[in-house]
Amino acid sequence: MSFAIASLIVLVIVALVLIPILIRVFGEAARRNPNRPGGEGRSEPDEEARQRHSGPSRG
Repeated sequence: MSFAIASLIVLVIVALVLIPILIRVFGEAARRNPNRPGGEGRSEPDEEARQRHSGPSRG
């Protein structure tokens, strides 16, 4: 019985530590997702293609 209580306490402590870390990791991933409406990378398609395919400017 005491082993079960100790395991439950350890599980709660681990969850309290890991849940905020996971929220931050998945939040960053969602913020960087270019497919999300209004997310990063949602520039105009022509401008985005120009930035990807053009070399260094020679001016």
